[in-house]
Amino acid sequence: MGGGGKKKHSAVNLGSGAGLGAGIAPSAAPDMSAVAGGSFTPDLAGYQALSQAVSKGYGGDYYGPAAPKVAAGAAKVVSSWPEVTLVGLGKKKGLKHAVLSAGGGAAGGASPVLKAAVNPAYPDGTAAIGEVNENAEHDFQELPPQVQSSVEEKEKAAEDFVVAGVTPDGAAVAVPPVTLDPVALVQKARESLKNGVANLKLGISEFSQKAKGILDVLRFFEKVREEVPRVAPEEFSTLSFSFKREAKDLGGVHTKYIYADQHGREWLFKPDKHSGGAVAEAESAASRVARRVGQPGVDVYVTETPYGKGSIQPFLKDAKKLGPDPTAFSPAQVRALVREHVVSWATSEHDAKHDNFIVTPGGALVGVDKGQAFKYFGEDRLSLDYHPNKVHGAEEPVYYALYRAAREGKVKLNPYDALPVIEAFEKIPDGEYREMLRPVVEAAMSSPSKDQIAWWKRMEKLAAQRLGRKPSDQEVAEEFLRRACERKNSLRKDFAEFFSKVLNTAVDFS
Repeated sequence: MGGGGKKKHSAVNLGSGAGLGAGIAPSAAPDMSAVAGGSFTPDLAGYQALSQAVSKGYGGDYYGPAAPKVAAGAAKVVSSWPEVTLVGLGKKKGLKHAVLSAGGGAAGGASPVLKAAVNPAYPDGTAAIGEVNENAEHDFQELPPQVQSSVEEKEKAAEDFVVAGVTPDGAAVAVPPVTLDPVALVQKARESLKNGVANLKLGISEFSQKAKGILDVLRFFEKVREEVPRVAPEEFSTLSFSFKREAKDLGGVHTKYIYADQHGREWLFKPDKHSGGAVAEAESAASRVARRVGQPGVDVYVTETPYGKGSIQPFLKDAKKLGPDPTAFSPAQVRALVREHVVSWATSEHDAKHDNFIVTPGGALVGVDKGQAFKYFGEDRLSLDYHPNKVHGAEEPVYYALYRAAREGKVKLNPYDALPVIEAFEKIPDGEYREMLRPVVEAAMSSPSKDQIAWWKRMEKLAAQRLGRKPSDQEVAEEFLRRACERKNSLRKDFAEFFSKVLNTAVDFS
């Protein structure tokens, strides 16, 4: 996964060499100008002079066999050049867009990986970086077209600067004429989506691990916005519905109906026959939570029809169900499922089998039928062997087959794709999260059949254990909300441990 251990090791070697050279302290890094007989300008001519000095050093005229010192000396020169020079040189050497746009490191400036890739002491650097980041260009192509164009324009300007080395008036270039700021670029694109994801600290070697979670989200969300239009609460309150037909063709054990609003849009209605609306409210809450953390999905609301109270959501026509074979999933679908799993666990939804995901004509993957949200809350586990619906003959959550395939090397999967959603959850204040879920507990408290609501009975028992007495309905509701916030706040730790175990690789979300 992620290119394999050997390739990752190559990237680490390059990154360390970018700053010092193998095992060479900064104070011991030699002055390459002593070899070349002059300084190295931050342009193509300076790069060529540095390359010649490196060749001379390796030849034994100056450094003899001490090759690491040559690499360290060259790295010292490269590290002094502005980022625009490194990007231009990388462009000239054939580095792909997404690698170049890795850009700023933790302390600003170009990343150590980019510095290493253009260091002439590492002749295979460009090829190695390309291998390590084999998915990088794919991710770049999933950026919105206007963002791609902006990046390409800046890269071309950087390349022109490197080749020319002078400003139009002939004066030497002391300050780079263009500043590549991919973090700000991605941030701007994210903000335009309103429900974007968190900054993933692009830079250093983290790019090959973590940037994909931002890069593919952008175009993915454009597809969702086009094919799964948002129905805001304000608009929903103005809608009226008329019955069209029973939706027997959709399958499933529960009865469903198709309604149409006054604008001709079709909606899927599922009556909540046994919980007095609590199950419908849980599904609606799961929809709100997903939207809040930037995950795609249909808006689910609670309403009443002649068939009783239940949930209603836009009916997506021409969408196909996701197949069961994870090796047939596209890279974008794999990343979407990793992110969706975070929402499923946060809302204790364990019915995420493959046919509860639909693929729109444009390729957007959307989870549907979240009616089991919170059903097993209080007893569930984040584990591949937790499948409570197995006793009913149901298929396991699609995530499980995906992770097994990844562990066996059949599917490429990056666990860091989960991080944007985890960070989005962490940014929700507990007070706001409680209010998002409050309709669920209020529906349960007012339900004449709350004893039939699985999570209510479980929370009642847990509250009694904590309080040492029989709890009131309000205290049971508080137990639910308190535990929901605890789960939200422990997602980073829980998923790092989960992925480390199921993928047999160390995952660090710190």
